[in-house]
Amino acid sequence: MLKGQELLNAVSLYTEQGLSRTDMAIKCGYCQVEGNNTKVLFTAFYEAIMDAKGITTAQVEKDTLIEEYPDNDNIQQLIDDGYDVDAIKAFIELYGEENLEHFDESYQGEMSGAEYAEQLITDCYSLDIPAFVCVDWEQTWNQLSYDYDEQDGYIFSRHF
Repeated sequence: MLKGQELLNAVSLYTEQGLSRTDMAIKCGYCQVEGNNTKVLFTAFYEAIMDAKGITTAQVEKDTLIEEYPDNDNIQQLIDDGYDVDAIKAFIELYGEENLEHFDESYQGEMSGAEYAEQLITDCYSLDIPAFVCVDWEQTWNQLSYDYDEQDGYIFSRHF
């Protein structure tokens, strides 16, 4: 499989020659031969081209989010601050784009509700619970969910 600049050069040459995308992928080695059948690995081919061009999937997701909300400067700032695009999307889904200025104070992390309940209780109350003690963290989360929301694996405080 061709990679990097070698792949980009080959794709450029094959494009000039008028080859189809299928033929380009095969000639660049992005295929599997199984008996008499050739399976073209289009996803791997296109990802390799994006990698060679320095375009990552994460960057595409960031650019798409910015394009979706072109008038919201908070999104660019949150991305620059290193927040995950999916966390920003989850916040927007819960509270709306108009509340993005409060993302930073609302965002609690990526975890399940039960994991957050355990973290919050042990951090706030300095608990060192022995391993033989069983705590129903899911039920504790149910009690905490009056003040917090979980969306797509991200925890947010409602109080902002």
